Amino acid sequence: MTDGVWSAAAWGAAFGLVNGGLSRLALHKALDRADKAFYGVFALGFFWRLIFLVGAVWLLRDKRYIILVSFAGALILAQFIFAVVPLKKENGIKDHT
Repeated sequence: MTDGVWSAAAWGAAFGLVNGGLSRLALHKALDRADKAFYGVFALGFFWRLIFLVGAVWLLRDKRYIILVSFAGALILAQFIFAVVPLKKENGIKDHT
């Protein structure tokens, strides 16, 4: 599955897009709820992405370091793309301050 650097980066980006998309969807659904629920979903999503990264690195522990770094880097970058764009409601941006 991850025999080369580019293959590992592609798989990392694919998993990152799925994880980032699911986290974004969960945050969007929690946007209209109370702040406590929103922040709970935010924290749960953060820890889920962290656990997923640690699990993926653990599964790739026998691979070369360059494969491990390219997979993890692509995974983090793909998840980060979803975190950069602010969430919007239908009538504007939700302010949680």
